Amino acid sequence: MKKLYALAMAFFAIITVSAQLAVQVTAPGVVKLTYGASNDYSIYGPGFEVPTFWIHVWSSAGDNSTGTMYDDSWGNSNVTMNWDATASAYVGTIDLNTKVFTNGNKVFAAGTTVSNLGFVFKNQQNGATQQSGDLLASDFGFTPTTLVVLGTDNTARAKKSFVSNGKLYTSHQGNIALTIFEMSGKLVKSFTSAANGDAIDLNVEKAGLYLVKITRGTETEVVKFAK
Repeated sequence: MKKLYALAMAFFAIITVSAQLAVQVTAPGVVKLTYGASNDYSIYGPGFEVPTFWIHVWSSAGDNSTGTMYDDSWGNSNVTMNWDATASAYVGTIDLNTKVFTNGNKVFAAGTTVSNLGFVFKNQQNGATQQSGDLLASDFGFTPTTLVVLGTDNTARAKKSFVSNGKLYTSHQGNIALTIFEMSGKLVKSFTSAANGDAIDLNVEKAGLYLVKITRGTETEVVKFAK
């Protein structure tokens, strides 16, 4: 009887934790976190009517197919959890296809398989005066995911871009931010450009395979190209 009681209590604890936080893969490389839908904030208390808190994210070397540690600088977290009135919970998205890990400004190479993520909830972008403990995504429903081989839009308004002879051709209009990475994830350069339909010279000198991340407002596209 004691053994059955212990198993029942363990099962109840798992259900309780899962109700607090759900981590779901919604598309290749795209991870959605939902926290507090059960009105239980024992993992992390954001405070009264706080609209946003931050997520410090990492993937250990043994938890991705590159065999390399990817992590955020504690003083520069770039993923947020935001209050969603419709869900009655805090909701955040980690797009591993485009996320820049701020400790070294690295991105995952296209096609990387990520088997787990670690994260910490915290109250400040550049540090913390309040934070959760270390959390593992696999404890809350995360399943392994393989990043897209070619970059895709993160919006329904697809704007297909391509690179030819070192020049970017895009249908995006207006000021865009361009960030170029080697396929290993190493940052090459970042700059802004005014897109008006003309080709944009990326000025990449060394031969190799690259990713260029195109950002305009909330729209993001990642394009793979060879030099």
